Amino acid sequence: MTINPRDYDLNELREMARKRGDEDLPPEDPTEVEWGPLDEDGPAAPDSLRSGLYRELLPLVGAGDGMEKPYLERIPDTYAAEFVVFEWLEFLLMHSGYQGATDAIHYYESIEWVDEDVASQLDDYLLGIGDEAATETTELDVDDHMLSLVYVAKLAAMQ
Repeated sequence: MTINPRDYDLNELREMARKRGDEDLPPEDPTEVEWGPLDEDGPAAPDSLRSGLYRELLPLVGAGDGMEKPYLERIPDTYAAEFVVFEWLEFLLMHSGYQGATDAIHYYESIEWVDEDVASQLDDYLLGIGDEAATETTELDVDDHMLSLVYVAKLAAMQ
């Protein structure tokens, strides 16, 4: 079963995360949230990745019940935010190619995760780091979109 993030608002995505079971809930203390390595002996990689995404996302937006779309109206003007942006764009480029990354950014604009100015700024960054000539484009899956939402939430939390 695939989930289309467009069909849900942030609160619904959080609720789905909570329903996945106790092992998927974030720790009580958000400072204990860390990205851990994926164990070969542990849960299957997709489940482990998804659990990590939920643990990363929920503490960041849990206190933001009053958040309104678009979630990211501007990219903060800090070195840390720039690092997060480039990490996110590198992820999109590696997983979907230049055209896929561009399509993803416009998709996030259409579902109001980012506003028009942010999408334009991300496009400009992509022009600087992406290879437009690369033709290999693969479709992003649900976990890829969830990770993008984590990046959006991190950037929004930096404002």
